[in-house]
Amino acid sequence: MRRSITVFFCLCLTAALLTSCGADSIREYEPDDPGDTAEATAVPEATAAPDATAAPEPTATPKPGLGYAAYDPDEVVLTYDGKEVTWREYYYWLNYFAGYVKYMAAMGMPYSGWDGQDFDTELDNASMVRSSASEQLFVYRAVETLAERENVSLDEQDEQTLSDAYDQAADNYGDGDGETTDDELTAYADYLDGQFMTRDLLDYLSGVSLLSDKLSEKLYGADGADVSDADALAFAEEEGLMRCKHILLMTVDPATGEALSDEEKAEKKAQADELYDQLAAVQDDPEALEALFDELMQAHSEDTGLAANPDGYTFGAGVMVPVFEDTTADLEEYGLSAPVESDYGYHIILRLPVDPDGTYTSGGGSTASLRTAAASDQFYALLDQVTADAEVVWQGDFETVDIAAIFGE
Repeated sequence: MRRSITVFFCLCLTAALLTSCGADSIREYEPDDPGDTAEATAVPEATAAPDATAAPEPTATPKPGLGYAAYDPDEVVLTYDGKEVTWREYYYWLNYFAGYVKYMAAMGMPYSGWDGQDFDTELDNASMVRSSASEQLFVYRAVETLAERENVSLDEQDEQTLSDAYDQAADNYGDGDGETTDDELTAYADYLDGQFMTRDLLDYLSGVSLLSDKLSEKLYGADGADVSDADALAFAEEEGLMRCKHILLMTVDPATGEALSDEEKAEKKAQADELYDQLAAVQDDPEALEALFDELMQAHSEDTGLAANPDGYTFGAGVMVPVFEDTTADLEEYGLSAPVESDYGYHIILRLPVDPDGTYTSGGGSTASLRTAAASDQFYALLDQVTADAEVVWQGDFETVDIAAIFGE
């Protein structure tokens, strides 16, 4: 199953339909081409400067079209293993991804019409919307199928959780005083209607999200606790993850981002060289090297992210600034770098083995447990297989529905 653009498998896809979504029910789909994402410039995140690159001028912007009213909400667009999917559900996802296109165009991304190819390396914009919408829809259906296979279902407590979440969302949409009134429920239902959503559809999507959490826990343990070291490390290798610690001596003022004077920079370089010499003296003994590195790192590193990452950083391509990433990649495990300079200062880097119990930083800047990420990867591979084995029968021409006619040229 293709992954066309970055989306999240949770109920946060429209503005605050519900107040939360479970961590295990979230999946971030990576773009097919690294060029689809903005170049990352963080090292580590706490010391990064904001990206000031100007966005390109949009070449066009989508216009409203027939939209939801193009078909009857209850018209069946496809069956998934015999279960009917209506226009109401399919349009929700089409509208979400068409909205993504509109948002990116409004933010300055080039947009050359639905026949253009601005967001995917293989599909035109209309096909990308259709493909992404059907993929996301199939994920939910696959969860249902797998839940039935694994005898996982929602219980009374889960149903109460869904009901309470809906009431809380309605109250939050109203006065937020903790008491949900009939007027607030009516107003919230009207709001959902404006989002092309009904309570039944919202309850369905929310319920499948809960099923996803319960399935993941049954198959892989809470937060992936049952994922083996071998599987966690295999995931890290597949993702090209690296782990290192570093000592950072900053050559910019962390408060203002302004560069230090040449004299101050020279002092930082001399200090970095001195620290490196101490470390190089024991670099043939990995245990002694890491112990001394930790001692010097705690005493001298000016990385503001150190307190949150005392065991170092685990990351893949495009997360750190190039010199930091390239230097780490060139090191063997327990390899030590001489001081290297980035826009932030001088780094001394110690590459370490990836820890299956550690966390890593994704290309989007978020952090996740390695076991949790490996569990998620296995889970969604399983869901992909469920869909590959499913009987999907499209009705009429809905599989190739005219996006321009629906959403406008």
